[in-house]
Amino acid sequence: MVINELNLLLLEKKVSSFCIQNSDPKANHLVNVLRVKTGDLIDLAAKNGPKGKGLVHLASNGDIKLHIDWLPDHKPDFYPISLVVGMARPQTCRKILDQATSLGVDSLYFFDADKSEPSYRKSVLWSGEEWSRKIVEGVEQAFSSFVPECKLYPNLESALSKEKASDLGISKIALDNYEGKHALRSYTTCSTKRISLCIGPERGWSPRERKILQDYEFPLFHLGPRVLRVETAVVGSLCMLASTYWPKAENSGV
Repeated sequence: MVINELNLLLLEKKVSSFCIQNSDPKANHLVNVLRVKTGDLIDLAAKNGPKGKGLVHLASNGDIKLHIDWLPDHKPDFYPISLVVGMARPQTCRKILDQATSLGVDSLYFFDADKSEPSYRKSVLWSGEEWSRKIVEGVEQAFSSFVPECKLYPNLESALSKEKASDLGISKIALDNYEGKHALRSYTTCSTKRISLCIGPERGWSPRERKILQDYEFPLFHLGPRVLRVETAVVGSLCMLASTYWPKAENSGV
């Protein structure tokens, strides 16, 4: 029997066997929620590497020992989308880290916006490794193995430093509830281009930041007349943009 509901266990590297200690919350989830037993198979992957199947052996002390058969290597399954988002409350950033990763962005850039609270960056989310764990959870949820890049920047200018205004290889989008002139659903892009998506913090863009977006040639779009939470705007916009990279159905009736 193959156990899929985890959805996938992400390991740091490719190994032939692995032991999940009984003190690990994942061991409790596997045994008491998914009720795995000796002889079951669970899905796993090596970080930024191949997927595989782990044959379960339950030890007498509660540890879970896995013997792993690996599948062939595969290409990264990211979408070529970078998310640039203003620093928000830690609970909001936790959701963004998890959900944007699940949706397939290849990079997440958080910046201290003019209207961000300075205390947000000092949160335990960023001072320790919690931010990294949230990304891993997003990768596991998506049944993937590739981990997006995540960086923090002191301001919008530095976060956009890689995006040259004359770069024709990047499609640029910024969301703005108040000054966005066009609905995001009207946006079209070539499926071979990268997308750089900028979303402001909970209190929105400052006039100075709008000028920076203009200088970097980021047109302003909106998601409709309703004011959304940052994490909702992230999920809604990424769903629209990621769909532009989906394979076209051969049968138009599908």
